[in-house]
Amino acid sequence: MPRFVKPVLWTIGVLAAGGLAFWLLLALNIPYQSTAAPETTPGTTSATTPVPPPVPPPAPPAERTAWIADVRPGPDDHSAVLHVTLPTCAEGAHTQVTETGTRIDAGVLFRVRPDPDCQEFPADFPIRTAAPIGKRMVVVNSTESWGLRSGGWKKCDWAVNCDPPPDHCDPAWIGQLEFSAEAEFPGTTRACDQNWLIHDLQRHSGQRPTRVAYRWAGNGWSSVGGATGGGCAEILSTEPKFPTALCKDLAPPG
Repeated sequence: MPRFVKPVLWTIGVLAAGGLAFWLLLALNIPYQSTAAPETTPGTTSATTPVPPPVPPPAPPAERTAWIADVRPGPDDHSAVLHVTLPTCAEGAHTQVTETGTRIDAGVLFRVRPDPDCQEFPADFPIRTAAPIGKRMVVVNSTESWGLRSGGWKKCDWAVNCDPPPDHCDPAWIGQLEFSAEAEFPGTTRACDQNWLIHDLQRHSGQRPTRVAYRWAGNGWSSVGGATGGGCAEILSTEPKFPTALCKDLAPPG
């Protein structure tokens, strides 16, 4: 057999086998599926849904300050008791104390929980200081001063503090009466003894001074009359007991 006949026969056999295999696929109805690239929509990309940030817990209610009605003795010289009024819906009530060598600031703080029927009730809160209280002022309600003196705790005057000066003509007592008179500027004391006082008040800028006569009332000066002129006539018309030695030589206010 010539040499070129064998390759030709081999090729024909391979083609015949392939055709037979294709015919069998058609005869058996075997589904044919091609592998195709997944469909994509032009112009779109996959996106990850953002995770929302965690929600912070609600802030606690702001603290409030209880009104202190009284300061009472404690069991020793380092302690006192604050008598306050609290709402029944108060929670977390506690004392706050700061102290220096001359004063002690004390208070009672609390928070309020929602309650449609919140009433008020009295309560006592003991406080304790690092050093003995002694004669230091205890300041409550921001501006009220209390002092421990013989006989117990007493509420002190803002002008003369807890130890009033024995001299009734002291500037501290004069400052007290000027504050009560709502004077904007310091006035001028014209005459003073321990029981009687003449003081020219300067209530407002640009106005003439107002002359006022006072009598000592035990815890401060109490006005008994006024005058627009000099001398004693106007003062004696409202207070005949006023000593003329204090007013007879006075010129009119101005």
